[in-house]
Amino acid sequence: MSSQLVIVGGGPVGMALALATSALRGVNVTVVERATATVEALPQPFDHRVYALSPASIALLHELKADPDIARIAPVRAMQVTGDDGHSRIDFNGGEPLATIVEHGALMRALQDRLKADGLVQMKRGVSPVEMRIVDAKDSTGNRRELKLSDGTEMTTDLLIAADGSRSQIRDWAGIRTQLKDYENDGVVANFKAERTHGDVARQWFTHAAVLAWLPLPENHISIVWSMAKRASMELPASPVEFADAVSAAGEHALGRLSPASPVARFPLVRIMADDWVRPGLALVGDAAHAVHPMAGQGVNLGFADVRKLRGALQVRSKFSAIGDMAVLRRYERAAREAAWAVGEVTDRLRGLYLHEWAAARWMRNEGLAMLNHLPATKGLLVDYATH
Repeated sequence: MSSQLVIVGGGPVGMALALATSALRGVNVTVVERATATVEALPQPFDHRVYALSPASIALLHELKADPDIARIAPVRAMQVTGDDGHSRIDFNGGEPLATIVEHGALMRALQDRLKADGLVQMKRGVSPVEMRIVDAKDSTGNRRELKLSDGTEMTTDLLIAADGSRSQIRDWAGIRTQLKDYENDGVVANFKAERTHGDVARQWFTHAAVLAWLPLPENHISIVWSMAKRASMELPASPVEFADAVSAAGEHALGRLSPASPVARFPLVRIMADDWVRPGLALVGDAAHAVHPMAGQGVNLGFADVRKLRGALQVRSKFSAIGDMAVLRRYERAAREAAWAVGEVTDRLRGLYLHEWAAARWMRNEGLAMLNHLPATKGLLVDYATH
């Protein structure tokens, strides 16, 4: 008898999970996604929404045969992190890419094309859940879930996956509470054409008021993420050219003059951790379970780690265990939760260190960078942690 697995949310994590679980024996997978359109034509020259994918995430996409178009990705072969005293810096270098910058659109198209070619996943686009009910089960198969969709159809599933983002409706219906930390900051993102070559180097500047990251894109473009207080983000120049000049100045003119190459977008920065990641017949993945500050650059990587660990838990279950059994789902939660919590804690502490203007805090953050730059073994451990 086959098992029904329904994924609500067709973003990168939901689509990757659909591919990963569609190969499991006896499991039928359906994705419910409210957006009607698929990604066809990519933004030109590049999408301003980008991800810094770790080697482990790239390996997962390769395993799923969903590699993004090589013309739309850029490797990060080195990283420079600069403190707020203007000279304290740490450099990460490596022969293999530390990360790979991938546009949202290019990643989504690779995943959707693979799902279409595979033909094993049912896609229900243009609909969204309007009601969720628990179907009582009197045997060991656990609680199944019944979804009523906006088009009037109803679906019964042995395992319901909430991949519907940080404002997850499924999570709310399940009564799962979250711990939320509002950083009272905005993330400002945009793309630029650089006057000088970026050399496949990601650059990051820390000050007490903001964190600015420049990520390499193909054809000598860069994507920036500038996290700052909400008021400061609204006071940035409205003129695209003046905003580009402000970004260049904040980055010490490291690549010469910058020319605008995309719209500017803003989003609020919060940290979210769900109290529970699993319930009988239900599991949270990606931002529905956890969201971290973009300073860590690990958001989608943590989501892809959820995909690997949930698939692993489903693969090793006994033949007597249903896919929605709590014993199976707890194995996933234990494996994935610790990593997400650790990344969130490290980011919080680093961010807190840069918010303080105490003399001791300034010394620690700047001298710490300088000392760490002379400890290759420790730097290697940090790179390994950040890219897996």
